[in-house]
Amino acid sequence: MYEIDTSVVEGWPDPAALEEAAVPLLEHAQGVVNVVQAAASEWSGLADVYRAPEAAELVAAFGKPVQVSEALRTGVVVVYRALLGYADTVRDLNRRRGLLLDEIEVFYRERDKYLERVALMEGMGDGSASMSGTAVAYEADDLQRRVRSLAAEHEQAENDCARRINSVPPADGPVPAYYDAGMVTDVAVDRTRSRLRYLESAPEAGAAGSLEMLALLKTLTPGQLLDYGMAEADFLRSGLTVPPPVDQVQQWWAGLSPEQQAALMVAAPGVIGNLNGIPYKARAKANRVNLNAVFKDPRTRAEDKAALQVIYKALKPADKLLAPPRSIVSFTPDENGKPLVAVAIGDLDTATNVTWNVPGMKTTVADGLESWTKSAQDLYDGQVFADLISKDKESNSVVSWVGYDSPEEPPSGEVLSTELAKAGGAKLAAALDGFTDTRTTGADDHERPRLNVVAHSYGTTTASYALKATKHEVATATFFGSAGIEWREIGSAADLHVAKDPAGQPEVYVTAASEDRVAPLGIVGSGLRGREGRWNPTDDWFGGKNFSSEGGYDPDTGTVYTRTTGHDAKGWAVPDSADTVFAATSDHGYLDPRTESAHNIALTSTGRGHLIKELIPLRHEEKPGYGGMDYPNGPLIERDLTPEELAKERSK
Repeated sequence: MYEIDTSVVEGWPDPAALEEAAVPLLEHAQGVVNVVQAAASEWSGLADVYRAPEAAELVAAFGKPVQVSEALRTGVVVVYRALLGYADTVRDLNRRRGLLLDEIEVFYRERDKYLERVALMEGMGDGSASMSGTAVAYEADDLQRRVRSLAAEHEQAENDCARRINSVPPADGPVPAYYDAGMVTDVAVDRTRSRLRYLESAPEAGAAGSLEMLALLKTLTPGQLLDYGMAEADFLRSGLTVPPPVDQVQQWWAGLSPEQQAALMVAAPGVIGNLNGIPYKARAKANRVNLNAVFKDPRTRAEDKAALQVIYKALKPADKLLAPPRSIVSFTPDENGKPLVAVAIGDLDTATNVTWNVPGMKTTVADGLESWTKSAQDLYDGQVFADLISKDKESNSVVSWVGYDSPEEPPSGEVLSTELAKAGGAKLAAALDGFTDTRTTGADDHERPRLNVVAHSYGTTTASYALKATKHEVATATFFGSAGIEWREIGSAADLHVAKDPAGQPEVYVTAASEDRVAPLGIVGSGLRGREGRWNPTDDWFGGKNFSSEGGYDPDTGTVYTRTTGHDAKGWAVPDSADTVFAATSDHGYLDPRTESAHNIALTSTGRGHLIKELIPLRHEEKPGYGGMDYPNGPLIERDLTPEELAKERSK
């Protein structure tokens, strides 16, 4: 009774699979054009050696195959766009379907309660059951109607995709208009390509040269863009060295036809994927094309392919119901011999609260991206929970930013220097300002999304340089397990471009766990061998807002939050092992769920730092020899308070 048929919203295709199927189509179509054009070029050489009445016809014989191959490529562009549009629609429908199925589950629970009441009330003559039954039936009908409506939307999207694909004319039919005369002549194309090749390496080009390059690309048809991309593939896998201002990029992108945009994602994926001002959704598609191309390139070394495999793994959604989408924000295939990447959890084009999560030493794509993205997911989940508790309807996105060359761990001395932090800070500042400009150009200030920075270890050093250099303020900055701030260049938290609270204090939060034995070594070591040294931002000189990572009981709810037991963002060490001398134990890293630090960082990065509470301390017991060393003054082993002890503490 009161069943809802959801079979009509099952069996929809996987959006990621649709996108994966679409991208190779353009590559294969371009390959056909390349083969035919190469053959036509060789064939045209007959004009110099063959003399006969039919010579002209013979030499022109390849004209039709070239035309057909270009028509084929044009049709494939239409198919490509149709599949991507269908994938986008299905992704949104999947999200809405998940929410609707949750509502149906709630309905079933309430229905079962109603049926139990009916069974008890039979024969009692109470009319409330029939009235309640009317309400249940009405709700069931409404849910069924919404299921059918969602199914109809999918059917329409599927039909629209099929209609666009079926509209592609046969390859031997008329060539579409934008391949005919009137757009760009062969001479003009050659001149354009020559100028583009010059701008690729011209040292004096700068932002003006980059803007000219974009303007030249706009003059090419989709097929010509793909030709250029195949010829200059290596250059176009990287971003522009000095990109134009965001507002000019936005105008340029908006002025392209949808076919040109689709072609550029394949032809110039490194340019499009890393260019601020282009919607992040388009950047993500271009970066995925670039990732696939580099991975399939036979010149790519085995160790680099192993690193790229980690990116593929990081892009897979968390194993959770209604997990947010993941996408590539930026991708550099090779910098100092290794790739760099930023992976977004959530939608950067629409999120109202966005956080850049900046890692510390030894966080490379190959050895760190997977763990750092898991921590970014933990932070995202904490932010969503903070929104639910506060009954706010924010939308969040967290960027796992492995976008700079982080230092090697000791015995390397890189972590003791600030050189890599300064270089990384410049990259981070460009990413932060680029995001703000991309999301707010032409918009009112009140529409600006909240932007936050969360940084760990050497990442705090990097973030401090970035936040001193940014053009726009960020809403909050949170530093945990800091490897130190260069006090001669950053005199206090007030030097950072971070918003201030009503009392005029910067919204800069800091924490360091008492059992984090690595961060102090980085601070002390930075002053060795004549270096000027970095200082601890948890000290008074910095003026940050300190919060605890020691764990405890919420004085209002009694909820227990665990302590952070080492330097890691994600704990991994086995308790009582020698690893615990420096590493955090499992579930006890700074960003691990249920730790006090993770709870507080979720609050600070959603604008709720004022809600941080002073907790009732955990009980601790000493354990000599813990981790292979004696700590006579540990707090080393947590012990839960008894109900009586907790009641006594809360009454104080």
